[in-house]
Amino acid sequence: MMLKRFTLVIFASLCLFLGGGIQYSHAADLAGQVTLALPRTPAHDEAVRVRISAGVLPRRSSIVVRSMDGRILGTVSPFGVRPGQPSGVYTIPLPERVLKDGKVSLVLQLKQKGAKGVRAPSAEEFLGEELVYIPITPFD
Repeated sequence: MMLKRFTLVIFASLCLFLGGGIQYSHAADLAGQVTLALPRTPAHDEAVRVRISAGVLPRRSSIVVRSMDGRILGTVSPFGVRPGQPSGVYTIPLPERVLKDGKVSLVLQLKQKGAKGVRAPSAEEFLGEELVYIPITPFD
């Protein structure tokens, strides 16, 4: 009976943990993939940017933002942020090629200096994102 209750508690805890992740899944899944829906099609004189809100990052680390084909679009590289403080908001331009079918799919990777490999940022390191439109003036 005790084992059955313990199993039920573990299962319920796992469901709550995964359920909490569902809220966050629009932002980033376990692999660091982010998919955002464009609120509307950009006008001919607008460009789309992504604003990344970064939380507390490990010392000497950055968040690399890539397109789904692996190309680097930009990085969140805090400098001069006090330890334990959020890193701030960073705006990264998005090329038209990443705007597909009214969606933008990106891959976020946390890279630490001296560490081998990369990983997806945690919920404390990556606080969220939003798409923004900015006006552009073509060069003549």
